[in-house]
Amino acid sequence: MPRLRLAPEGIGLHLWLVPERGAARAVDIDDLDISEELADRIEAWGDAFDAVVDEVEPSATAFPTPEAEVLWRAEGQLIAAALKDELGEDFEIETRF
Repeated sequence: MPRLRLAPEGIGLHLWLVPERGAARAVDIDDLDISEELADRIEAWGDAFDAVVDEVEPSATAFPTPEAEVLWRAEGQLIAAALKDELGEDFEIETRF
């Protein structure tokens, strides 16, 4: 079963297909059989992370408040659960954030 990873690992790159061997590769959200509502949630979640990324000094990347980060992580977990619901047995879902 293929593994789909939800992880902000680059500006605009938030979904990854993870093979058993080799490097993960970015997946275009339009290539997944998911609802438009879920796709919009994923894009908004990714945009929230992209907005705080410090490209010059990645270690300085931070949310404006601890609460904002907690909410972002919680939404990520809800999105992962929704991906599992919508994709069913076709994918194993993992998170990395």
